[in-house]
Amino acid sequence: MIAGTTGLEGSARGRMAILAGIIGAVLGYLGASVLDGTSLIGLLVGAIAAVFSTAVVSDVIAGAQRRGGTAALAVISVFLALLIAIICLIVPYFAILPAGFLIYLAWRRRQQADRKHAGLRILR
Repeated sequence: MIAGTTGLEGSARGRMAILAGIIGAVLGYLGASVLDGTSLIGLLVGAIAAVFSTAVVSDVIAGAQRRGGTAALAVISVFLALLIAIICLIVPYFAILPAGFLIYLAWRRRQQADRKHAGLRILR
């Protein structure tokens, strides 16, 4: 699934985000029920986190490929995602760091896009 989300744009990104949300919801539900937590919260958090991370990572890789990046970037991102997943299974509290980084990355990309469009409005 991770390899499918790298570098997609348009409706393909939306379909992959929906698929990631479904898989994230199932994994969140299973994780919450195993840890004896509230299953509904695990379901919602898993779905939201999967959709958000799919959108952010896909946008970053699509932008890098537009600027001349290669397919190796997708392979590296898949490898890092698997490494982070393994570390999060061993040390669950580590998941806060990648989640915070994804939020920061989304915020910075949004800020840069706003600044770019503000510059284009000035040129008119």
